[in-house]
Amino acid sequence: MTEFSIIISAIIFISVLLLSNRYFYFLELKAFTNRVSRTLGLDVLQLDYSFEQMVYFISLPSNIPVIKKAKQEDILIKCVYTSLFFPRLSGIKILIKSNEENRVVAYLPIKDFRLPTLDRIQEEGKINESSYLKISTYKLSHSTTLKEISEEVFKQIHGNQ
Repeated sequence: MTEFSIIISAIIFISVLLLSNRYFYFLELKAFTNRVSRTLGLDVLQLDYSFEQMVYFISLPSNIPVIKKAKQEDILIKCVYTSLFFPRLSGIKILIKSNEENRVVAYLPIKDFRLPTLDRIQEEGKINESSYLKISTYKLSHSTTLKEISEEVFKQIHGNQ
């Protein structure tokens, strides 16, 4: 009976670890970003960013029927992580969902997600590359930013109509 309880305890521990690690990762990003932004007098959610570094895997505007018929609600954004146990956001995938398949339309790597205000602050030496990456990761993973990216991709695939 003791071996069984040890095995069950280990399974529960690993399950809790795997199911909660992304939550705590984003909690740490939020706390760090809030602390640094207070020090610098910034509102991170109001910072401008560029869509220029997004890599599209289709020509724009597209004549592919699934993409051409896509509605705003058909655009999905999936976060891509580097590790299962100690996750780090490496980028976001933008997909078009349809009945047949989910088609990858674009990808934005976190290292290419640039914020001009943070670039200037980093140039002044007030933050380092690691801090820049944490703040930009928080900004990219925030729901308002993901919504804006979804809207921009929708405009791009439909030729800014």
